[in-house]
Amino acid sequence: MMKISFLVVLTVGLIGCEAPRPGAALTADQAQAMAIRLANDQADVTYHRQPFHDGQPPRFAAGRWTWRQLAPGDLEAVVELAADGSSNRVTLTQLTDVSPLP
Repeated sequence: MMKISFLVVLTVGLIGCEAPRPGAALTADQAQAMAIRLANDQADVTYHRQPFHDGQPPRFAAGRWTWRQLAPGDLEAVVELAADGSSNRVTLTQLTDVSPLP
């Protein structure tokens, strides 16, 4: 009887630790965390810094998550994720203010 009780407690405890299964839709929090990680990975490779943190929650439309953030130094990231996170596209843009010549 004690073994069964232990197994029930262990099983219930592990349910909350489960990672998203392949093909399972991401929650907004999971999509945001994945987008921030992907944006920082790309920024680290390209600009040798990881400026993206928190920001706006991602939007879900047309079966895809889209997350966008402007970091200090005018670096913008746009990350698009499949609903289940299986595919992604990361776009970094260094924004500059170019004034016309007088």
